[in-house]
Amino acid sequence: MFHMIINKTKKYNNHDIATAFHDAGTKKIVIFCHGYRGTSVGPSRFFVRVANTLQEFGISSLRFDQYGSGNSEGNFYDSSFNDWVNTAKAIAEEYLEQGYKVALFGQSMGSAAAIFVGSELSSISSIVAWVPDPNVEPFEYPDSGCIEEGGQRVQASYWQEAHDQKIADRLANVKSPTYIVQCTADEYVNVQNRNAITQNAQAHHIVDVYEGYAHSNWSYNQAEEIIKKSVNFIKKSLE
Repeated sequence: MFHMIINKTKKYNNHDIATAFHDAGTKKIVIFCHGYRGTSVGPSRFFVRVANTLQEFGISSLRFDQYGSGNSEGNFYDSSFNDWVNTAKAIAEEYLEQGYKVALFGQSMGSAAAIFVGSELSSISSIVAWVPDPNVEPFEYPDSGCIEEGGQRVQASYWQEAHDQKIADRLANVKSPTYIVQCTADEYVNVQNRNAITQNAQAHHIVDVYEGYAHSNWSYNQAEEIIKKSVNFIKKSLE
């Protein structure tokens, strides 16, 4: 099947945000929220695989780069977790106002942002959250005022904001069906943080734990299994 993708830059949350719209011609849409140091294609282009599959089932997708990431304007150093949340929320609200059924799909800190948005927008149809990091441990603000990882630097305030938003606690206010993926060999989300998610998950939230899987550095077959479950979950929620 030919997958039509419309790439454009749109103004969201006062930023010029690069977007990729997979148009299925319906009023059902999934909004993808990438992770820290990530882009709209997702880890190993998994978001693209998911979006293409969803399109075959008549579900559109909107992938976007956060401010300072990918092809959007800005410097990654100036990234703000609160800004990430506000941008994702602005996009979701735009499509809700247009009469779409809206699902959120996040990975890592994008999952944390999706959970936050879901806790404030009860009209979200569902959420898929891959390897969310709730950052429950106390944050030690570095003297340098910044944090470097993978060759990129960001103001430490990004992580201070992520800690202050108490993402795990926000699950209590997420009324939408939610599918959460956790991995026991996650090199970024430790046991304490994974337990915080599990303990705060509600009866209408599904938590799948994948033994021995890494944060998102999955093999093709590992990803295929998770993608299939995620797509089936979204299809059901948007029926």
